[in-house]
Amino acid sequence: MSNTIKSETAHEAQKARRFSIHRRRVKLQNTPPENVIFKLADTPDELSQVCRLLYESYTQVGYMREDGSGYRFTPFYVLPSCYTLIAKQGDTVIGTTTIIIKSLEELPVEQIFSLKHIQRWNRRIAEASSLTIHPDYRSQDGALIHALLKYMFQVAREDLGIHDLVMASTPKHMVFYEALLLFRRLSEEVIDAFDYVNGTTATGAYLNFTEMHQDYAAMYKDAPDEKNVFKYYMEYEFSSFQSLSKVTSAYNGNRWRPEHLDHFLHGLIQGANSLTREDLDLLRRHYPSHDYDEIFARHSLSNAAALIDTNATGVIQSSTGNKTPIILRRIEEDRIHLTSERPYELLEGKELQLLHQNQQAEPIRVQSITLTGGLDATARYDPTSSPGIMALLTNKQTISSPEEETTSKAQSYQGDELAHVG
Repeated sequence: MSNTIKSETAHEAQKARRFSIHRRRVKLQNTPPENVIFKLADTPDELSQVCRLLYESYTQVGYMREDGSGYRFTPFYVLPSCYTLIAKQGDTVIGTTTIIIKSLEELPVEQIFSLKHIQRWNRRIAEASSLTIHPDYRSQDGALIHALLKYMFQVAREDLGIHDLVMASTPKHMVFYEALLLFRRLSEEVIDAFDYVNGTTATGAYLNFTEMHQDYAAMYKDAPDEKNVFKYYMEYEFSSFQSLSKVTSAYNGNRWRPEHLDHFLHGLIQGANSLTREDLDLLRRHYPSHDYDEIFARHSLSNAAALIDTNATGVIQSSTGNKTPIILRRIEEDRIHLTSERPYELLEGKELQLLHQNQQAEPIRVQSITLTGGLDATARYDPTSSPGIMALLTNKQTISSPEEETTSKAQSYQGDELAHVG
């Protein structure tokens, strides 16, 4: 046996022992933490508390430099296609994480890892980001961190229809995700400096929700209840979890009212100071209605080409009647970005038929289709053939605030060690 093979075998054996230790020491409860509710951050106060909690936590561990603002702010907290979840006790936010849905822009993790080997034309990807627990609630049994993760998985899988959840974490914390939650590495590479969290060392991994039930059942079927990750994450139901409205077509339900967005960008948080010109331009395109003109005029962004990130299903029909299934990824005022398993069949497309809850909408007239690489394509369309899409793009529908849209060491990895993972 060569030295290389011996070394790899020894490494795998050491890894298996380390994972086994984590699984033996986990202690789960069949009830959620008392007097804690889990919900979408849907008020200005809740999101402000999130930004303050993240600033305090991240500056403490070096994920962010102190800048005197007292708040950590990124565009993901107010993009309509992102969902910031919280654990709340009374009026206090005691834990948070954000689900960032993959769109045409790169996810933060894509700054350091490629997602090409898990991307499929009909699968939805999101990133779990900004996970932290208030220092006063970092109990050693890990009850809050497990409940928040369980809630995030439930929202991503059941409400947002996500297939793969990706994340970046320090190598030390990644052991928890691999050992207990069966995340798989995006790459074995360890990145020395991840700029999104102030140059922290990072590894990347993903959880396949379509295989999660089977994988957890196989791994934990014989485990006692307090160590049974399958029962905890897949079977127990917690009444303190508030469901979101299910997303069936457009990731557009998390839009903030003008006065609230202005509060985040120019009020106490001064979030605009943390954003690049590209960030502000992207926000403007997601908030294109005249209700937001005054907010963005301060940044010379008075007019915007509107867009909506979606995961709507549909078909492209050719002049001969051939129908090719597609997924719409982004809708703009004159074009639609989409993916298809057979993109070459789209070139003769004449009509785009949206499928919504098994019902067909009026067809959209396609002017031209361009293949943009891989399974991706762009369809130019006639806006006058789809007044419903135009109304959605220009926010002519009633603007709803988020609340109206919602119905390590193994012995210590569950406490302070996991307070800032993700």
